[in-house]
Parts: sequence; structure tokens; C-alpha cells
Amino acid sequence: MLDNREPFPGLFDAMSEGALVLTVNNRLARSFSSRYDAWIAASGRAVWPTPNIFSKNDWMHRSLGLLDEDDGLLQMQGSLWLWEQVIERDIAGTEIALLQVSATARRAQEAHQLLLEYGGSLAGLPLSDDHLIFLRWRKGYLEACSKGGWFDLAELPARLCAAIEQGRLVLPRQVFFVGFDELPPSILQLRKAMENAGARVVEVIPEAGERGSLLRTACTDIEDEVRSAARWARQLMETGAGSIGVVVADLQQRRLLVERIFREEIDPEAVVALEERADRFSLSLGASLAEEGLVTAALEILGAGHRLSLDEVSFLLRTPYLAGGQRESWGRARFDQRLRSTRQLTFSLSRLQTLLDDDKSPQLPEFTKVISQLAASSKDGHKRMLGQWVSCFNDLLLAVGWPGDRPLGSLEFQVLKAWKESLLSSVVALEAVSGPVDRGEAVALLRRLARETTFQPESPAGPLQVVGLLEAAGLQFDHLWVMGMTDDQLPAPARPNPFIPVALQVSLNMPHASAERELEFALLVVERLGYAAPTVMFSHPLKDGDVELRPSSLIAHFAQVEPALAASHAPLAVVHLSPVVLESLSDEQGPPLAEAARASGGTTLLKDQALCPFRAFAHHRLRARALDLPEPGLDAGTRGSLLHAVFENFWQLTGNQSELLALSDSQLDARIEQAADDALRKFFGDDADQPLYQIERARLCALVGEWLEEIEKQRAPFSVDQLEAERSVVCGGISIDTKVDRIDQLADGRRVIIDYKTGRFDVADLLGERLLDPQLPVYGSEEVDNDLAGVVIASVRRGECGAKGVAADADLLPKLAAFAGSKAAEKAGIADWPALLTRWRRQLAELGDEFARGHATVDPVEVKKACQYCDLSGLCRIDEIATPTEETE
Repeated sequence: MLDNREPFPGLFDAMSEGALVLTVNNRLARSFSSRYDAWIAASGRAVWPTPNIFSKNDWMHRSLGLLDEDDGLLQMQGSLWLWEQVIERDIAGTEIALLQVSATARRAQEAHQLLLEYGGSLAGLPLSDDHLIFLRWRKGYLEACSKGGWFDLAELPARLCAAIEQGRLVLPRQVFFVGFDELPPSILQLRKAMENAGARVVEVIPEAGERGSLLRTACTDIEDEVRSAARWARQLMETGAGSIGVVVADLQQRRLLVERIFREEIDPEAVVALEERADRFSLSLGASLAEEGLVTAALEILGAGHRLSLDEVSFLLRTPYLAGGQRESWGRARFDQRLRSTRQLTFSLSRLQTLLDDDKSPQLPEFTKVISQLAASSKDGHKRMLGQWVSCFNDLLLAVGWPGDRPLGSLEFQVLKAWKESLLSSVVALEAVSGPVDRGEAVALLRRLARETTFQPESPAGPLQVVGLLEAAGLQFDHLWVMGMTDDQLPAPARPNPFIPVALQVSLNMPHASAERELEFALLVVERLGYAAPTVMFSHPLKDGDVELRPSSLIAHFAQVEPALAASHAPLAVVHLSPVVLESLSDEQGPPLAEAARASGGTTLLKDQALCPFRAFAHHRLRARALDLPEPGLDAGTRGSLLHAVFENFWQLTGNQSELLALSDSQLDARIEQAADDALRKFFGDDADQPLYQIERARLCALVGEWLEEIEKQRAPFSVDQLEAERSVVCGGISIDTKVDRIDQLADGRRVIIDYKTGRFDVADLLGERLLDPQLPVYGSEEVDNDLAGVVIASVRRGECGAKGVAADADLLPKLAAFAGSKAAEKAGIADWPALLTRWRRQLAELGDEFARGHATVDPVEVKKACQYCDLSGLCRIDEIATPTEETE
């Protein structure tokens, strides 16, 4: 039911006769308009003229338009831009270094406006260097305004005063100022001009007899305070209370917390709803327009340059606000996964186009078109006026299908409207002061304005309003809670402007000039809030983290009470208060594979099965894997793959040890460099000019050269028989595909299997009862016992190159002992080389049979070894199974 109470005796009657009502803000203007409409409807009238209710700023803008003098008006952003240009030109080439020109310009703009509003002048005052610099900047700003024919908002009151005095602006008989805690001198002069023109001017303030009962309550911390206020409001709503207000002293800082908790307590269904829902409460402070998904997507699209970060590409793949966002969603997710598997931090647009055309990538025709459009747009190096850039941006967004091909919700429609009517028009409005700019400058300006533009969705018509201290001015409620009333919030610390002498600010009673000024203002605010409802509850938190807080001295004397609160309706709180008995299910057995099934995953499958059966089942049957994370430069896996490719290229050219030994040092270096270049060009593609290319080339050449000198040249004679040899190996109930890095043939015809590794390797993993590293055993299991001389890990590490593994004879490779009779063989209880091969084949068959049967229990062989780098801990919940001792071993 709409409130039709009259806030001031005779006000609505005067409004019906054409009186002008000027409010402190737009919210109060809307509130008065709604109450007036309800009041006049209750009188039985069906039609009535629109009342003259405006916020002060809106009325001044409208009046300037009626005077046809608004062409030269600089809005706040235009004025700020001009200040920035003046300051940047002034400090260019000087010793003055400003870390944040924008913040400095904002304070200079504020100082200029204060001097105009309060009629201040720095002439004749003792001035510091900062004051003198400001005066120089101000002179430059005023000269720029004069040259361009501009004036800013602070000059509006004076212009309107002159228009009223000259009879060019006609006023109604009565004017009401509503909701103002105080009026600055410039507005007082405007009021005086209105009175001199014959208007009756009334400042509406609550009468003393209407002051409510003032109470206070203490809360544990900030979150408890917000939740208590929300539960208090819900309690009132459940009893059918009328208008309810919650005033937040520091709403700007607490907005996200307040919004989350109030949604949990007032409308918990919205927290878990999958579709868009309107809020059941009104939050006066909107979010930045840039935070809205539709605008975020537009800014990412327009900001796409020649090179994109993985996060930027991933965003474009996942956003629904592009053409094909739904139709290609599955393919785009797979392409995102593929990009992450490269572990690269950035991609050029040309590289993305190459990857999209690759046979390994899913077919994404619409996303491919998007990337082509972005690539063409990023080449635009012209300078244009902002209006022209807005047109170009609209064309690009249209070409890539923004805002997507799914129906927009109500909130998204409002965001789209704000983008077109508010943000883009604000950009075009800066055209006069900006001049021609390039594409990067235009996008940066658009981003900045989007961040600084507040988006306020249409408020619901419910009884609950959550507002800030200033937004609450003039509002009336049936019930009111004021939170955040700590001694560091009210009164606030003094914050004088650094570009105006403090003595002048104090003498003119400028805002924030002194502690006394802040106390005076705080008293006015508390006094005003005391009249806003019959009972007013003030609250304060006792702590903020580890910091103890005290109540504001302005409320410390109020009676302390414990307010009635509804039970918490937050979804998590409800679950905790009403626990249900969960059914326990032991699910350790997956469906078996078909007989002799081919399983993907290679030797990694068997290693996962050995480390933990669930790990193998999740990775290779469920295809469950964490997304790869990019790293600066190249990740270890990519560096290892490049090393493999260099060795493959080198031995394809070289073939055997004799040819290696025949190469001179310069010839060897040239061949290594050729092998490295071939591998790197294939990997880097169009990005081969990156500095990283040369860094990695130097690393690979040094590593390969060291290995060849210290190991390959010192071995018994050999020839390279096979490189990257592909095999299909049967292990128990499964068949797996493998690729052997290299197979050498010795002079006696026996063979040595070699696998390159740059990481650590523990030979003990080959000899335990549980075969923890089955890669070499799988490679060796296909060989005839008498033909296999050894299986070796080539540990290629700077300064630590060496051969590790097991061999039938000593000295096949430097420092590699014969297995039979070694300490490792004795410890493992294995008699000789043939016995080791027999054991490996048995272990591999057991692992393969386990996997084929669907054995999937969470049973890591050792928590540290199996789980430390596993990506499945959130899925298997090993932390709920492992004992504290196991976790720390």
C-alpha cells in the first residue's frame, strides 16, 4: 500500500497549486512524487497534472535548458578530463611526478568547485607550493574553458540567479527545499534571488514534537551487524509492517556485503535460483556499470588487441554475450581446455586463428568469425573523434553478435539501455574537450566511464529500503535501523582539500574542513535521523577483524536494547540448523571393460592405477581432470616436449655414434641449433619472433650439447634404431598405445630403450612390489629377454646429466651398473635380469586387470607420493579419509 502521508502540513496542497519542490536527491524526489500521487488519488481524483518535484540538480539542468544556455555546460566527466589535460601539460618535462593524475585532477576540480560554491579566494593569503601549483592549474583550466566557450556545474547557481534577477527564468509562487541538512552559500544566494523575485521559499524540516525513540544495540562484528539488521527487517515484514528503512553509514564500502546478506535473509530463494529474479528490497547504491556482465563483455570485446591473455580469450569463449555463445558452448569449452593445455599466458590473434583451423580443435565457425573481426579491428591505427569511435564500436559489437543470441532478461535490458543512453552518450559528450584520439585512448576512456557510471536497477515496490546516510535525507519510515555507527564513521575525520589553505576552509565553513565542522554535520545527521521514524535503532559493531571498535559518541548515551530478530533464513544457516542424516554409500567398483579393450592414456594409465585406483578410474574412465594452469614462459611439460623434439630431430640427422664423433665442434653446434630451430618453429608458429624463442633456444642447445658430450660420446658404440616408436602393448585385460622415445642397437645386436626426462626419477619406483613407474617396464615387456640390454631414463638436467635405470650388463652407459647382484636387486629380492623382466610383466598384467575390472577404490599407495600433486582431491575427498599422520608424512 502506498504511503499518502503529508511530510509537511500544507505541502501537498501547495503542490497541487503548482508549487515547486526541490529535493536533496533523486530518491527523495521519487518518494515525494509517489506519496503525492497516493494522496491525490485518495481524494477521489482520477487525473491530475504532474507535480513540479525535482532534485535540486535536475531542476538546475532543466532550467538551464529552458534558458537555452546548456550547450557550453561541462558535465563532471568533461570537467575532470579538462583538468587532467591541463595538469598533464603543466607537469610534462618538469620534476613534478604524479603517480595518479586522475586522483590529483579530481581534488583540484573539487577545490575549484568549493571556491565557487563558498565564494572563496586565495588572494592575499600565505600560500604553500601546492597552493601555487593549484592556482597555475586553475588559471589554465579557466583559460581552456574560456577558449572553448565552456562552464562547469559549479557556475550553475550563479547563472540561474542572474536569469531570475533579469526575469528570464519565471518561478511559481511557492518553492519548497526538502531534505537538506545544510545549504551551501551558492544555493543560499539562489534562494535569496527566488525570494527577491517574489516567490515564497520554505525549507521543510521535521518539527520538534515528531522526534522518535532513539535506541542502540551492539553487534559482534560487521557481518553480524548487517545480518542482525536484515533479520530485524524480515521480522517486521513477516508481521506486515509498513515502510522499513535500513541506513548504512558506510554503504559505499559495505555494498557487496550488505547486498549478499540481505538477499540471503530477505529473499533466500533468490540465492539458489537459476533464473533472474527481482530483489524484494531496494538498495540505493547501485554497482558500477562495468561490473554488469553484458557491459563487461562489451568492454572485453572492444579492448581486444593484437595479443590476448589466456584469461581474456577464456572470457570470450565462455561469455553468452557473443554470437554462438549457446550454439557453440560445448565446443568453446573444449577449445578453452585445449588452450589451457598449452600452458601459455598469452596468444596473438593470428595464433588463435591458426589453432582454430587446426584439425585437433573443435569446429567453431562463429567464434572463428569473432576472432577475425577482432583481428581486423585491432589494426585500426587512425585517430578519430569520440562520436566516430562510438559508431565504430557499435559496428564491431554488431559484427560479433553482441549481446548474444539468447533472450535478455529484465535486468539485462536495463543494463543495455544504460549502456546506450547513459554511457555512450557520456563518451560522446566529451568530444568537445578531448579532440581526436586513437582506438586505445577511446577504449580506455570508455572503460573508465563505465567504472564511474553507477547502474541502479529499477527498484521494487516493497516496503524495505536500504540507503546510505546522505540518501536517507528527508525520507520517512515506520521503522528505521541505522548501522555502522562507530566513532570512526560519525563524526568522520576531517579531510580538508589540500589545494585550499585550511584556515580559509575553516573560516568559510567548507565541508570536511575541520573536526568541529565534521562534528557539527554529524549532529545534524543524527538529529535528522531521529525524526525519520517513531523508533530508531542505531547499531555498531564491536570488532572489525582483530580491531576493536567503539560506538560513536553521538549514540553512546542511547538506551541499549536487544531487538527482536527473525530466525536466520540464509540457506547455509538453515542447513546447519536442520541437519539431515545423509545416506552413506561405498562405491568402489566401476563397470568392467569389455574383454581385451583398448584403453587410452598410455603408460600414465598404469601409473595412476598403481598410485591410486580411483585416480586411474577418474582420469581415464570419467575423463575428470583439472584445467591446466598457465605459467610465465614455458611450463615444465612444454619444455620437456621441446627437448624430446630436439633429440628426435638431431638423431634423424645423425643416426649413430660414429657420425656423432665425426662431427667437429662447430658442426655439432650447428646441427644442434638446426634441430632446436626446427622444433621451436613448429611450436611457436607465427610467434617465433618472441624473446622467449631465443631464451628457449639457448637453453635447449646447452642441454643437448651437455648430454651428447658427457653421455653419448662416452658410451659403447651404438646406432639409433627407432625414434618415437609407436607400439600397442597388452597388459592384462587392456591394450594400451605407447610411444618409445628412442631404441638404440648395440654392436652385439642387443637393444637399449631410452626415455628422456628433465624431472627427478627414482629407480626404486621400478623395483617395489607395487610398480609405481611402469613406463620403462611397459617398453621392455615387449622385448625378447636376450635381446634387451637395458631400459634407461636419460636424465637431461644442466650439470646433472646421467643415465638412470636398469641394465643387463655394466657400462652400457656411463655410471650405469649391471642389475644382477646390485644392492637394488638384493633389496628387492630379485635374482637377476630375466627375473626382473618376468616380475614386471606380472605386475603390469595385475595393474591392467585391476583397471579392466573397474576397481576404483580411493586407496593411495602413499598419501604424499600419490596425492601431493594429484588434481582430484576435491573429487575423492582424500582429506576425509587420510589420517593426520599420513597427511604430514
